[in-house]
Amino acid sequence: MKKENMGGFEQEDMEEIPHWKSKTGSFLSFIKETVFIVIAAFLISLVIRFFVIEAFTIQQHSMDPTLFEGERVLVSKLVYRFSPVEYGDIIILKSPMRSADYVKRVIATEGETIEIKDGDLFIDGKQVDEPYVKSVDVSNYGPVKIPYDKVFVAGDNRPNSLDSRIFGPISEDDIIGKVFFIYWPMDKIGFVN
Repeated sequence: MKKENMGGFEQEDMEEIPHWKSKTGSFLSFIKETVFIVIAAFLISLVIRFFVIEAFTIQQHSMDPTLFEGERVLVSKLVYRFSPVEYGDIIILKSPMRSADYVKRVIATEGETIEIKDGDLFIDGKQVDEPYVKSVDVSNYGPVKIPYDKVFVAGDNRPNSLDSRIFGPISEDDIIGKVFFIYWPMDKIGFVN
């Protein structure tokens, strides 16, 4: 049997859905959609955190004055899948000596010979200007040729840095990612050079 609806059009006679069933169905649908969205957002955030970008809090003074203790940074975990580690990169690495991660600057890469004479850095026999170094440590190191798939790291605050001068070159596999952005404190928000 056909029935005329409010718009004047005919429609097939349908069993009427009780009012309470209609609301319950839409409420359950809303709950299902909300749970799906929350789970999807959680999974996406996990993928981003483990494979793309992660936030870190600086917990040492070894990178003063470039990065200070308590500052918060974003680290790209993908960058070294597409480009090599380069001199000057500031990285987060798995600590070879403690449970906490370290933040350091790459000062030599595979195949280069590093030497530190009276606090001055030499790469392949040429002195390197390091304007970011807070205070010079007049110690000596090397010469040492950096092996394949390794990098040499040091803090910008050399006298107060536990780095490759102590534990040697690190494997590129121990690099968590490259620091690229400071997001706290507010007055330092910006990209890391």
